[in-house]
Amino acid sequence: MRVAWERIVVVIFSGAAWAMALLAGPHMAHALRHPPRLLAHAGGRRREQG
Repeated sequence: MRVAWERIVVVIFSGAAWAMALLAGPHMAHALRHPPRLLAHAGGRRREQG
């Protein structure tokens, strides 16, 4: 029996992409609603590291 590795990899990657989209979707929607807060948060992170 021959295994179609390409199909297995595609299924795994598409499943991972859907999981990321479902988990990160609400967070990204919230971030896009409040861009100034997001930029301030990102700026604060840079200051801590620098």
